[in-house]
Amino acid sequence: MNKYSNHFLIAMPHMMDAIFKESLVFMCDHDEQGAMGIIVNKPMMTDNVEEILTQTHLDQITPYPNVYFGGPVRIEQGLFLHDKNYNIDGTFTVSDEVSLTTNPDIINDILIGKGPKYFRFTLGYAGWGLGQLEREVENGDWLVMPATGDFIFQTPDNKKWKSAASQFGIDILDFNGQTGQA
Repeated sequence: MNKYSNHFLIAMPHMMDAIFKESLVFMCDHDEQGAMGIIVNKPMMTDNVEEILTQTHLDQITPYPNVYFGGPVRIEQGLFLHDKNYNIDGTFTVSDEVSLTTNPDIINDILIGKGPKYFRFTLGYAGWGLGQLEREVENGDWLVMPATGDFIFQTPDNKKWKSAASQFGIDILDFNGQTGQA
């Protein structure tokens, strides 16, 4: 199936939920059981980011990497979304460009220069049960487009959501989610 794997979900403006408002979600897996993705445009801006970096030893990297909010499911779990040129036990290949790793050994590999060149350290992920994502797309909650690693790793976070939608030839802010009456 994998209908939405290696695609972006672009939250429509009417999604006012604090978690998904103006989110760009990279879909890692989608099968008959449900779907899983990582929000790629929301660096965490909390006081405990420095503590998280210290506990993971990622504070030894210059400049410090961002810690991203990947979604509300298993927020205590660290995941690395990274370029395909790195592989270790626990790496899941999403596409020809992007992989996902949960093995904490990736941190040591990054510290000694053997890890991925491009990565995002995220806490948590977004998950959907059987048929849930399909209903949300049909409802008009998400725009769907093919994903690229360059867009994930090279586009500034504060421009990702709007820039992704502009690839449809639209200004997403022109859509408010309200429908008219005839």
